[in-house]
Amino acid sequence: MPDDSVLGKAIFPMPRLAISPCTSMVVRRDITTLSPTDLQRFFRVVREMHRRGWMDGFGSMHDHIAHQIHGNDQFFAWHRRFLRHFEGLMQVIDPDVVLPYWNWATYWQNPYADPVLSAAFFGGNGRAGDNCVLDGAEARWGRNYPSRSCLTRKYRHGASTGSFWPMRAIRDVMSSAKSYAQFRTRIENGAHGIVHLGLGGDFETMWAPVDVLFFLHHAMIDKIWAEWQTQDPQRYEQVDGYDYARQAFTVDSILPFYGEDVSSTLLTNGPGYCYTYDDLPAPPASTKRRKARLAVNAPANGTVAISSQPEQQPQPQLQPQPQLQPQPQPQLQPQLQPQPQPQPQPQAQVQAQPQPQQLPEEQQNDWQQEQEQEEEQDQDLPEEPELRQGAPPDANQLNLAARPSAGRGVPPMQLVVGRHRVADGVEPQIADFSAPQPMDADWLQQGHYDLDEAARMQQLVDGVVAEINAERRQGL
Repeated sequence: MPDDSVLGKAIFPMPRLAISPCTSMVVRRDITTLSPTDLQRFFRVVREMHRRGWMDGFGSMHDHIAHQIHGNDQFFAWHRRFLRHFEGLMQVIDPDVVLPYWNWATYWQNPYADPVLSAAFFGGNGRAGDNCVLDGAEARWGRNYPSRSCLTRKYRHGASTGSFWPMRAIRDVMSSAKSYAQFRTRIENGAHGIVHLGLGGDFETMWAPVDVLFFLHHAMIDKIWAEWQTQDPQRYEQVDGYDYARQAFTVDSILPFYGEDVSSTLLTNGPGYCYTYDDLPAPPASTKRRKARLAVNAPANGTVAISSQPEQQPQPQLQPQPQLQPQPQPQLQPQLQPQPQPQPQPQAQVQAQPQPQQLPEEQQNDWQQEQEQEEEQDQDLPEEPELRQGAPPDANQLNLAARPSAGRGVPPMQLVVGRHRVADGVEPQIADFSAPQPMDADWLQQGHYDLDEAARMQQLVDGVVAEINAERRQGL
């Protein structure tokens, strides 16, 4: 049944998915490869989604059903549908915009050097003291869920996120995992979790979708699943494992909140999805029509997050409502309108989430004035896909070597790649890459992770990084 504590916060449009086979396909690309025009269009669209309050809705929905979609085999399938929901809302504003992905494995050994975490894209660490993000496309963003505050990041190691997973370790998992359930738990408890924990702040909570970067991170996770699927045609037709209620997870299982069959998510080129990734082959052509379940017919402006108790086995069902005639998108109130605190459901979480951060009153007033000034500039969308004043510069004008500190006052992590001479007459040395640090047990429990699987994945990535370092020392 709907959770009254989030009514009015989690209401946002849910575009219907087509039920007929795809007639065209879009390609999701690495965000760092987008043209300056496409990058600007993407930033323009997500700013408008934020202004309409939709990011709060995504954060609320994800948070309230977190126990149903993490730590069990709904993880891959449900998040694929969640991404398509987000992409569909992007295309309500601009039909030509496609969700990109963030390939954090490119700079796994030194994420500080990743342009995605620079002012040119999504900004980096939060400001000392309040952890507010001050640079990039989300600079000085506010959020209303779970409380009124700024968008935050707090790097795990102070000035550094720590290392992420190299693609080599991910491909080791791809080659060793023989079932959907086995692959899901290894990725969720390894490569996926370390990015959330590394960025910290809002990103390490279950309301992380208030940050647009969440969707680019999960697009990378979805791409990893899609690549694993290409290795065996049966993987487009079969799943296994268990859902949150320990019921068998099958293609006929129902996606929480959406009420759609899991089978509808297995093909990225299936009805309602119609996408592929830039460096992957397209899945087998789908000629089947998707089942038109209740969620497909949900009204355009009446979607509410569903929260049910962990022990309840039946999936929550939305009540059918009359189909609405297409109307212009409503303009929601700016994101800084005060809203009541959501009342926690006592059994909805295994462990309590970290307490949301509140800004001191003096800082909140200053921050609110800045937000109101920015909102006045954003009332009308430009006809051309151009960024408003203060947006990230054209990618062709970037000097990524001169990275802003965003108020941190901390120099970038120094990590030498290759050989360097430390002093005259001294033999050149190799600076080893560092493996990701083990994830914190308390955080893993709060996020419904599997501690034993996380420990096994830590051993795997430690071994892969050791192999990489040994090969580098040998000059391979």
